[in-house]
Amino acid sequence: MHYTGPVIRPPYEAGSVMLEVTVGCTHNSCTFCTYYKGHPFHPAPLEQVRADLAEIARFRPGTDHIWAAGGDPFSMSTRRLLELAALVHEYLPGATISTYARVDSMRNKTVDDLRALHDAGYTDIMIGIESGDDEVLAHVNKGYAAADVVEQCGKLDEAGLPYNCIYLGGIAGAGRAEETAARSAEVFNQIRPRFMYLTTVTIFPDSELGAEVARGDFEPMSELERFREFRALVAALENPIVVDTRLVTNSIGFVAELPADREECLAALDKAIAGFSEDDERRLSRRRAMMRTI
Repeated sequence: MHYTGPVIRPPYEAGSVMLEVTVGCTHNSCTFCTYYKGHPFHPAPLEQVRADLAEIARFRPGTDHIWAAGGDPFSMSTRRLLELAALVHEYLPGATISTYARVDSMRNKTVDDLRALHDAGYTDIMIGIESGDDEVLAHVNKGYAAADVVEQCGKLDEAGLPYNCIYLGGIAGAGRAEETAARSAEVFNQIRPRFMYLTTVTIFPDSELGAEVARGDFEPMSELERFREFRALVAALENPIVVDTRLVTNSIGFVAELPADREECLAALDKAIAGFSEDDERRLSRRRAMMRTI
């Protein structure tokens, strides 16, 4: 199997076979991200993909799901993605394909294109939306605005292509937990992802955001504020969705199906917030400072 640079996938894809289809990220400019430094974006050669699929078919016959690895493979053209799907099915008939996408990965695709991709086996696309707050999106240089989230994810909704998303807490900075959660909820309430990872940013020194912290230009949220941001977001989300915080970057772990589990989830968060101490803040801050990768 061929892999170049970091191989990243959502935790729920841990048991999936990972097939490299691209290297790097088309944007590679988010100020909090260090994943793809030194790995310019390019598609994996089809000959390499074919060789890896032959290896999967040999050693994992019956594989029915593939994680297409890369920063945002869904940014490739519809034609290229359909070629990849046909190649996958040549070796693994009927297999479904999931992958990462950016919000702007859908700009070069019509609703009909997205339907065709779903028909070809693409499903559960994972989008790192991160936030619905325009100030935050601009500050961390995501490359799109809240209106783009609504427009492009709306195309996926219309096409019936299932997708999941990531919300990255903490990137608004100290003092803005409830405000940024409310702005983000306004956006998420206009789209229909099936699942959301609620995670929080860990700022590494070699990131651009880390440099801002070192200069005193950005003050990170406290650990308690991150709890409050989660609470505000869970309280404001209206559409049915599963939210999951069981990630290494979080200091509180839960999974909730909204709206059914909302009150139970809010009660648990309220209890955690009410009992949060200065010792908790120091301990959890030390833990985050010790992280070197996520």
